[in-house]
Amino acid sequence: MDILIVILLILLFNAYLIRLVADRFPVHSPGYLWTLFIFHFLMTIAYTAYALSTASDSISYYKVTAASTDWLSHLETGTEFIHFLAWPFVSGLGLSYLATTIVFSYFGYLAILYLYVTACENVSSKPVLLGMSLAEWLFLLPNLHFWSSSIGKGSSILFGLSIFIFGLSRVNRRFFWILTGGLIVFFIRPHIFFTLVVSIMLGLLITRTGIKGYLRWPLLILSALVFIYLSDSVLAFTEVESFDITSSNALSKRAADLGKATSGVNIQEYGLFMKMFTFWFRPLFVDGMGAFGFIVSFENAAYLVMFFFVIKEGITSWSKWNGWFRICLFIFLLGSFILAQVTGNLGIAIRQKAQFMPFFFIVFLKAMSYRNQVVQPPRLSVHRYT
Repeated sequence: MDILIVILLILLFNAYLIRLVADRFPVHSPGYLWTLFIFHFLMTIAYTAYALSTASDSISYYKVTAASTDWLSHLETGTEFIHFLAWPFVSGLGLSYLATTIVFSYFGYLAILYLYVTACENVSSKPVLLGMSLAEWLFLLPNLHFWSSSIGKGSSILFGLSIFIFGLSRVNRRFFWILTGGLIVFFIRPHIFFTLVVSIMLGLLITRTGIKGYLRWPLLILSALVFIYLSDSVLAFTEVESFDITSSNALSKRAADLGKATSGVNIQEYGLFMKMFTFWFRPLFVDGMGAFGFIVSFENAAYLVMFFFVIKEGITSWSKWNGWFRICLFIFLLGSFILAQVTGNLGIAIRQKAQFMPFFFIVFLKAMSYRNQVVQPPRLSVHRYT
């Protein structure tokens, strides 16, 4: 019964949200936003069936949270923070596993919606196929929806990343979004938050466009202070002694453990290039991972083609990229680099890379904006999120 109530409340709230987005960002079609919602809901059904037939972490998250009576005891970094997020729904409201899954899945949908809106307010696309733009097709790719449809880190951290980059897109008006998204990411994965800080520093240091000078230097100084303040905490959390993670015994052991599964690869025998290639583009059709791997291979093949165009168009147009796009690129590269060091299992690679591929989509759209398929963004309504 509770699942029907949750679905009804989400439908009502989503109807209001879509109307709000369509009013404030007139370039967005309410029909597409509902398509995005329905597709995500279908992926949630698929993931739930998958989770109930396997040893899913989402079930473990629910059971541990349901057995807890102290909400604030979970306010810690890492896995405990997922219990903190789930506690009001599981122990507070007494929702069932399926109802809580729907709630977390909606967080995943909101993340994708924010990422799509952010991409389109910076680079918008012309229709390319069946009346839909390149951006609209990209944000319907199934891997992104599938792994953000459950109780766990996938939906939660993607939500944090989405509102963080949404805020950074208009940094002078959306500081609240930056702060909230940054805190969510930090509590779930401090080392990923660290990549956000480093990416901002790199993006600000090598560009003079996109962020005004009176904002660039305070933001750079703030990022540097956060970097210094959090460095020891991040090292302690990841159990390494320095930022040379490629030589960390703790991470090497973790990679070896993850590589022992059926779908694993011995990542420690790979060089940096092959680690990154494995994280981004495998499994491919030749990896023979069964029906699931075969389906994922189509999306990975599309990533390969997109990567080619990013290299081809991005290099020649790099000088025209503003600071925000460069930050998105560094988030994608640094985040992928860190996770690739410990991803010895292709199944885990498929799941973890979903949180960084939207940044690749943004970079790809920017690169394609210098071709005929994509035009520069139109002037949007004066009303924006604040």
